[in-house]
Amino acid sequence: MKFKIYENGNQLSKKELYFNDQRIVFIFHGLFGRAKNWHSIALRISSINMGLFVVFDLRNHGENEPSSEISYSLMVKDVYEFIQKKNISKISIIGHSMGGKLGMLFSLLYPKFVKQLFVVDIAPVEYPREEIEIVDYLLKIDIKNCKSRNEVDTKLSNYINDKELRSFLLQNLNFNNGKYDWSLDLNAIKMGMKDLRSFPFDINLDASQIFTICIFGGNSPYINEKYVNEFKTLFTNLKFFKIEDAGHWLHVEKSDEFIDVISKKLI
Repeated sequence: MKFKIYENGNQLSKKELYFNDQRIVFIFHGLFGRAKNWHSIALRISSINMGLFVVFDLRNHGENEPSSEISYSLMVKDVYEFIQKKNISKISIIGHSMGGKLGMLFSLLYPKFVKQLFVVDIAPVEYPREEIEIVDYLLKIDIKNCKSRNEVDTKLSNYINDKELRSFLLQNLNFNNGKYDWSLDLNAIKMGMKDLRSFPFDINLDASQIFTICIFGGNSPYINEKYVNEFKTLFTNLKFFKIEDAGHWLHVEKSDEFIDVISKKLI
């Protein structure tokens, strides 16, 4: 997995990378996200809080080579292998959306590695399938024949009105040898969407006592009373923090409030 690392308000080069007994915090982005999306937030969090903050490009995202498969179980395996390779004994986790589900599953399967878990605007539940999903819209665009980023944006605007969402998605554009393509295997993501919408309840999971905080947006549909109750069946040491007037991307919409919660509750 590709990653970026932050300490004392600075991004470190890979040559400076080291792990020891200090606090280590892993940050996992959401679907269609990438480590780069968290750059400004990671700079600010690391300037306030001691430790190393490692922001990952998850499987089939960011600077990683596209993968033909994606699932929570495979991403857990990626994280486990990274920890083993770097000989890391303990981490805290901040995970948004898909990254939050990854954080939850990793914590349930490998609790001995996890000191604390922050889940951002997602629950360990199966979310309903949209009639047409974002990945379907991205697949509709003949990306290789587009001549500019603006042309891609114009074509995408036929399906998605939200300009901020389009800008977020367009961060996954690559331009190589005179042609545009996506830094994602969209077909693999489409095939994996059932898994990504759900949570692997087929795995025998014991309830976790890890100190877990769910930060959610007051305007977001991803956390409701039913989901809160289901959340509590898997995480017994659980607190909720609502950020008012924020939606699913609350860490961007209300970054000050988000960083404040993380900084006050990080142990």
